[in-house]
Amino acid sequence: MKYPNMTVNIFVRRHMQDGSMTVVPCTMSLLPPEEADDAVRIHDEVAHGLSEDIFIPSSREEIERYLGPEGLAVGIKHEGRLISLRTAITGEDWVRYTANGMGLPPGEAENAACTGFCVVHREFRGNNVQFLSQYYAENLIASHRDAILTTVSPHNIFSLQNVLNCNYRIVALNEIYGGHLRYVLKKEFRSEFPLWTHWHMQIPIRDIERQRRALAAGAVGYKLVRKPSGMHVLYAAASRTPCSAKDLRID
Repeated sequence: MKYPNMTVNIFVRRHMQDGSMTVVPCTMSLLPPEEADDAVRIHDEVAHGLSEDIFIPSSREEIERYLGPEGLAVGIKHEGRLISLRTAITGEDWVRYTANGMGLPPGEAENAACTGFCVVHREFRGNNVQFLSQYYAENLIASHRDAILTTVSPHNIFSLQNVLNCNYRIVALNEIYGGHLRYVLKKEFRSEFPLWTHWHMQIPIRDIERQRRALAAGAVGYKLVRKPSGMHVLYAAASRTPCSAKDLRID
């Protein structure tokens, strides 16, 4: 799909290897197919050495597909060089294939998009630029889609916190990508029902089976909290009235 390409000026911190820091001007816009080489470069620089428990790398062919008509790629540049890249899947067939790989029923892919990956050069981390590119992409996707799907490793607490802060909700906890455990999250741009957070369950992130029981009972995960015993996920029910939310039990 052809999206309008808006260039946004942003000013972010750059942390140099000599220990200095300065604010520098950057631009954010959609990345065209002819810039695939720079997209592959920033992806490979960040993905190199990361465990697949945290990040599943993309091939060059897949990155080029993100930059084509089936996808969307938001790039942030400093002095013409790509320092961050966020991708998304928008083509219907590709979305259905990806949602199926997440272990979701076919209906979840209807009129939805899927996130791809987001990478940030080490000198520009700590600026929350992933939020800027997230909202830039959503502004375009929400004009013709009802929801967006993504996956996050339970081991990647930083990324999980970020996507939950962006109002994604955990809808499944599956082994995908060749046996890697992943939260599957969904963000509805126009939610039909509210989430009744007053009646929530607090489940340790290590307790996989209890989280799966909560999801099977109709709850969704919406917040990550730190307790003396470790990280916990808050689960609650979405419904028209609070009745079903109050009655939700898994123990």
